[in-house]
Amino acid sequence: MEQTLSSRSFRPSSPYKPSDGMRKRWRRTSSPGPQTLLQPSPAAVETSPAVLTFPAPSLALDDPIYSISLSSVKQVHTRILKAAETRSSKSAIDFLIQIYSKFGDFRSAAAVFFIALHFDTLSWSYLIDSFDGAGETSTRELLEIFRELHSIGITLSVGILRRALRNCAELVDFWLGSQIHAHVTKAGLANETYIRCSLLDFYARCCSSESADRLFEESSFTEDSILWNNFIVLNVERGKWIEALELFRMMQLVGLEADEVTVAKALHACGRLEAVKQGKAIHGHVIRSGSFLYALVNNSLISMYSKNSLVKLARRVFEYMGGRTLVSWNSIISCCSLNGFLEDALELFRDMVAFGAEPDLVTWNCLISGHSHHGSPHQTFELLRKMQEEGFQPNSSSITSVLRPITHSGLVELGKTIHGYAIRHGLDRKVFVGTALTDMYVRCRNLSNARSVFHSMKQRNVLTWNSMISGCAHEGLFDEALQLMEQMEGEGEQPDLTTWNGLISGYSIHGRSSQAVVLIHQLKANGVVPNVISWTAVISGCCRNGRYEDAIYFFREMLSEGVQPNSVSVACLLRACAGMALLGKGRELHCFAARRDLDDDIFVATALIDMYAKSGSLAEANRVFEKLEHRNLASWNAMIMGFAAHGRGEAAISLFDRMCEEGIKPDGITFTAVLSGCRQSGLVTQGWKLFDGMKGFGVTPTLEHYTCMVDLLARCGYLDEAWDFIQSMPLEADAGIWGSLLAACRTHRNVELAEMAAKQLFQLEPSNPANYVSMMSIYACENRWEDAEDVRDAKNAAGVESRGGWSWIEINQTVHAFGVEGRPPHPDTGEIYFELYRLVSEMRRRGYVPDTSCIAHHIGEEEKEKLLLSHTEKLAMAYGLICTGEGTAIRVIKNTRVCSDCHTVAKYMSQMTGREILLRAGSRFHHFRDGRCSCNDFW
Repeated sequence: MEQTLSSRSFRPSSPYKPSDGMRKRWRRTSSPGPQTLLQPSPAAVETSPAVLTFPAPSLALDDPIYSISLSSVKQVHTRILKAAETRSSKSAIDFLIQIYSKFGDFRSAAAVFFIALHFDTLSWSYLIDSFDGAGETSTRELLEIFRELHSIGITLSVGILRRALRNCAELVDFWLGSQIHAHVTKAGLANETYIRCSLLDFYARCCSSESADRLFEESSFTEDSILWNNFIVLNVERGKWIEALELFRMMQLVGLEADEVTVAKALHACGRLEAVKQGKAIHGHVIRSGSFLYALVNNSLISMYSKNSLVKLARRVFEYMGGRTLVSWNSIISCCSLNGFLEDALELFRDMVAFGAEPDLVTWNCLISGHSHHGSPHQTFELLRKMQEEGFQPNSSSITSVLRPITHSGLVELGKTIHGYAIRHGLDRKVFVGTALTDMYVRCRNLSNARSVFHSMKQRNVLTWNSMISGCAHEGLFDEALQLMEQMEGEGEQPDLTTWNGLISGYSIHGRSSQAVVLIHQLKANGVVPNVISWTAVISGCCRNGRYEDAIYFFREMLSEGVQPNSVSVACLLRACAGMALLGKGRELHCFAARRDLDDDIFVATALIDMYAKSGSLAEANRVFEKLEHRNLASWNAMIMGFAAHGRGEAAISLFDRMCEEGIKPDGITFTAVLSGCRQSGLVTQGWKLFDGMKGFGVTPTLEHYTCMVDLLARCGYLDEAWDFIQSMPLEADAGIWGSLLAACRTHRNVELAEMAAKQLFQLEPSNPANYVSMMSIYACENRWEDAEDVRDAKNAAGVESRGGWSWIEINQTVHAFGVEGRPPHPDTGEIYFELYRLVSEMRRRGYVPDTSCIAHHIGEEEKEKLLLSHTEKLAMAYGLICTGEGTAIRVIKNTRVCSDCHTVAKYMSQMTGREILLRAGSRFHHFRDGRCSCNDFW
């Protein structure tokens, strides 16, 4: 008898009546009659009195006595046959099927089931229910029993065949699944709708999505809505969201009805793709078709709008839906929470309780996750505490959410506390918790603890590896990072582009940008396509190390490689333009960002404010700031710092007050910016008021804030108050504080206090030539030449070499540098000096007297005046006047503080030529116009 599958459908609940042919087949292969199918072979039976004493109904599958051998089980089988009352017992038959399967004797298990089926003792549903949800081993056992039943010619129903295909998909058993496909084709069942759905799922899991696509296209049932619904859901589950939405659109065109599950899945795809237009179209379909009556669809609409940050539309769906479930409440709370509407989320939480819906762990996790993204660490931990008070124990999702703000705030000690909780409750063994802990320690630069967590993890995913590799690379431990990559590959986890980007970023941060770019090109040669993150890491690394020209070069190379920049890469390049004060390049980049709709991005807009402010165009910076609809703290800080750098202290304070009125809470950077404005403008009273009010905003003063106050007091001549302030500080003064005091002592000619400040600086910064030069200048001003020579001798004995100042000016998008060490003199040096001598002669006629007090050399006045003429900012200003037309503003950048003589010369130049001259000296701007400076001679 040929083994084929009959097309006759079989209901699992109905008794099966074997044909005469099948009876004969069993007789030939096993025994003379159906009843003897339950009887084991006599040769297999061994004497085992202990086993024979147990009645069948009391037998347990995990009883150790039955783990001895298969022959012992067959002895029990024989005893059951002899006992008439247990022969037809369902529990005895269940035991035999399970124990035979356990020993791998699937033929005997199938034979027992066959007879039980014949005598109506068991049904097909029993076989599926017995093995359902019991793991991979039981799934394989069930497939083996199916195989044995089929081998004896039993006709399997559509439901059983679907279950078999599902098992093959779960086990990725391609060959058995292919055999089933062949059998259903021979039996004429291949086009049966549910069989076709199971085949689609099988091929998608075991072969490829393309195989499932071909099977769907070959189907003759193009108007079968069940098949379409199933295939759309399958595409969504496989991450093929664009294809799923296209299928959904085609399904509507051919007039087929999508069920609520398919609609929900299509909305999920819209959320993942941030496809608002398509999502709204599906929303319209939902209203027309009446699918809005289903809670599943409404919940999916809320989720879709949430992922597209359309909170108002999500709330409208929630308000109009009927029959809100716990999932509905959790969806809308998650929507508000994750989009930063924290107060709305908490209000919805209270409404939920008021309406009688009981919050569950998911509800609390939604609140905690939202606050971890948009709130403060304190708020996140307070929610965690309240959750525990309500009787909910944090799970892995809770812990990973709580670790997020710790990671970004650098609160490593608090992170250790959470780590201890995770260990005590066994959560550290979860791969996501272990990854979050590793990442937290890496970002807090505690690599030893990160290693401990990493090596204690029994399971790691690619995120775990990436975090550890990136951490080593960022600390400059490149050999260890490369060893981890080798270990990663050895454990079967292939490095992805994120892995390589972590290494590229590490190289760039440590000033090895060329090596990072070589790695990018090697990846491309090996078939891995570097993305915008790869190139942005290089550009960012260059900016971080002050290699702004290299950043611009690599940006151009990125464009030549066909990689389109994103908001982060544009923001990084704007930082390079700000560092070099390249106003022309910055304006070009602004246009570039506008053409790509990137200028409204908050990061790009903040970088534009910073670039324009540092390039001398405060008006353009303010225009960008005022145009912003939604400002974050960083944009406020950038604008306040811009006012401060340009000596607009009162404007900085006014903007600070406006920020507070709009409900933006200042941080430490804000106070550094506004206090800098006070010190640049000599606003002592306002400075004290702001400093004293810091704690009211929850900000603890740091050394930067103390430096601002010391500089403010000392610049204004309150040197004794500055000294007392330093002595009363709760923190130990650093070089910045003593340097501010020394600079003020030079201005106010207080030698005694200068010597005390210099003594501290020589201990803190023995290799900084600026400290020696400042002290020599102070002695020179007092004609204490011997003391000046002693300082010079000490500098030479310490092996400290003086670094000259340099200046540059940008003309026609070309940078002309003066005084840069290692570069030849400017080719137009002769013409520049000729123009400078001419200008100085005219200045002398107008009353200019050179100020040689900044020359710390014991030489004649004439020689000192010649040295003054060689100051790089004078050369740059003179060259700007030569090369630019009348009315053009002159913009000069200098790396150090401007001397008093150059400051005076700039005022005369602006008066004589009618030009506006902008001089950036260090971080301070001077605007010269009509013989006056914006600093009012206070710098």
